[in-house]
Amino acid sequence: MTFIMQNAPTSIQKINENDLKTYLKNVDSIFQSISHRQLDRLFSMRDSYKFVDRLINCFQQKKLSIERNRFQEKELEEKASSSLTEEQQLKEKLNLLISYTKQLKEQVAKEISVKKCQNRRINIMGEINTL
Repeated sequence: MTFIMQNAPTSIQKINENDLKTYLKNVDSIFQSISHRQLDRLFSMRDSYKFVDRLINCFQQKKLSIERNRFQEKELEEKASSSLTEEQQLKEKLNLLISYTKQLKEQVAKEISVKKCQNRRINIMGEINTL
């Protein structure tokens, strides 16, 4: 009965099982690094001009979309800041209009009190009181 490794060189015959497993792990890691997708792309780039052109077009489209998104972001920031300033201005105008409306209500109540009701106290009712 002969062993499989009997005809192998003596340096190989001296390898034990643990060394062989270590070599196998090393070979597997090398194979996985070679078959890695990035390395595959590099070889495709080296071999095919069409692949390079497709990559360039893809990167240019992504660059354009990034620029477009940045521009839209700036526009939205400007709109938000202008909306905030406009809101503040409108709140000031609203407060001013509310105070004018209250003054006008008091004036109308006095006018009605003097002219129609012989100086009796007048209460104006309605939504004007919700201001």
